Amino acid sequence: MQDKPQNIDDFLFDDDFNEYITEHSEKSKKRWNAFFEENEDVKDNAEKAGKIIRGLSSINDKLAEKELSDYHLNNQFEATWAKYRNTKSKTAFVKASKWIWRSIAVAATVIFIITFYILIDNFIDKNKSPEYSEIYVPVGKKSQLTLPDGTQIWINADTHIKYSTHFNSGERKLYLTGEAYFDVFRNKKLPFVVSVNGAEIKVLGTKFNVKSYPNDKTVETVLVEGKVELTREGMEKEGMVEMKPGDKTIFDLTTNEVVFTREDVDADVAWKDGKMVFRNTPLAKVCKDLSRHFNAEIVLDDDTHQLLEHPFTFTVENEPLSLVLGYLCQAAPLKYRIKYIDEDGEKGIEKIRYTISVRKN
Repeated sequence: MQDKPQNIDDFLFDDDFNEYITEHSEKSKKRWNAFFEENEDVKDNAEKAGKIIRGLSSINDKLAEKELSDYHLNNQFEATWAKYRNTKSKTAFVKASKWIWRSIAVAATVIFIITFYILIDNFIDKNKSPEYSEIYVPVGKKSQLTLPDGTQIWINADTHIKYSTHFNSGERKLYLTGEAYFDVFRNKKLPFVVSVNGAEIKVLGTKFNVKSYPNDKTVETVLVEGKVELTREGMEKEGMVEMKPGDKTIFDLTTNEVVFTREDVDADVAWKDGKMVFRNTPLAKVCKDLSRHFNAEIVLDDDTHQLLEHPFTFTVENEPLSLVLGYLCQAAPLKYRIKYIDEDGEKGIEKIRYTISVRKN
């Protein structure tokens, strides 16, 4: 045993006393019982020091628990010390015994590991590959969608939309294939970006329509309200085009050229209200749009090649496809025939194919 311990600090910093309190060996127990019989005046200080050491030991035991709050750990240490410590220390705490330093070191290590794990987990969560929400509206259908930021979207037939789980938490980027009308919730700090067929449309808050299907060689953008920036992906500010309300741009994906027009904006966005408005639209495009709208197979015969660019102007609202095709055949030297295709003889499911050809007088 070292020099005779007198006060609480002496007992706390005594390695033999720490071993006596924590390990309860018979040898140390006999030695310290003999010591207290001869020195009853210090027994009270020894009991207080023992309670502090046992309190610290309980902290060390709890380090193996699955969940540990560093706040709780620090508070327990302070509470243990304050509960049993009623005299001012005459010795600097830096002289603490090896056991106390060992307990504190273990506690600090566990807190560091927990903190490190939380930081790494958050870093991985923020930087891991995002998952995506995908929406597909099939041919012959339309739909509406409200994004997490409050932006509303009207989605036309045969259209794909995809956006990541990070949407509105660090970016507002959406991927489009097809046609959609956007009413974007305004956020100056977080621009809204639509990526479509290699082009990007950036806005803060506005109403606009975008159209570009998989086989299209153009991206059509119509601006109803606000302002948008149209660029080619990867070109940043180079070749950036600004649009104003009433503008319609046709971005040629082959040449990167942009053509501006100021046509009837309402006609280009009428589809979201259930209408199809054609203004001097070529026959080939009319048939493609009708096929998508009615979920019908419309085929142009080889002899129609001279009429593919023939323009048509009309509006479709609730009319059936047969009536619309009848109009086309009256407005141009065309005719159509119907063929019923039996896709499943057992169930009798039939598909109608409309073939348009030149009408010879």
